[in-house]
Amino acid sequence: MLQNLNKEIVVIELSGRKILKGSVIDSSSDIMVIYNGNMFVYIPIDHIQTLEIDYDNEDNVQQPSERPTFNSQVSNKDLTLTNILSHAKGIHVEISVTKNLALHGVITSVMNDYFVFESPIYKTMFILTKHLKWLVPYSKDQFPYGLSENEFLSLSAIKNQPLNNTFESQINQLRNQLVVLNLGKDFSYIGRVINVNDQIIEIQNGKSNSTYFNLSHIQTVHQV
Repeated sequence: MLQNLNKEIVVIELSGRKILKGSVIDSSSDIMVIYNGNMFVYIPIDHIQTLEIDYDNEDNVQQPSERPTFNSQVSNKDLTLTNILSHAKGIHVEISVTKNLALHGVITSVMNDYFVFESPIYKTMFILTKHLKWLVPYSKDQFPYGLSENEFLSLSAIKNQPLNNTFESQINQLRNQLVVLNLGKDFSYIGRVINVNDQIIEIQNGKSNSTYFNLSHIQTVHQV
């Protein structure tokens, strides 16, 4: 059904009550691409709560003058979130994972159910793919925060580290390490990894008290 909306101006409400407006460029059963008048936004279908056609187009959103680069590299039948993440590797992207906070950095690896994101602010982040709300690719020669490539590499923590195929097994490798879950939205999300088992992670906070989290609800993990 959504595949019939190409070139329509739409208003989309995402998980977390985030509103996006734009012209529909492409869509599949997995992902929708819109142009908001300035940039292309890739939105996983799973996070679309409601969608309405904006017949008035009060924001005067215009059609883009060219197709997005990813879409020329990926045929419609291959327009999947995994393929888009793979094509986005190595370039500056903006992503949304947690409510009302955009992250800027570079995707370095795409695994079975998570991807690795290098941020000059948060360093190496492990992000569960199902929590990705949108992705915006920027120019291939542009790095976040106006940094040069060398500056970006020196501030991030990119290294050839072994990666596990699944999020749970990767986080299991962080036992006894200090980490921040979900960008530290509460003090209990900051602490030392004690154990990871059966989708449950045990974190010991600054007071040496343990809190147990369901990994399915953990959006991001990064080491201190």
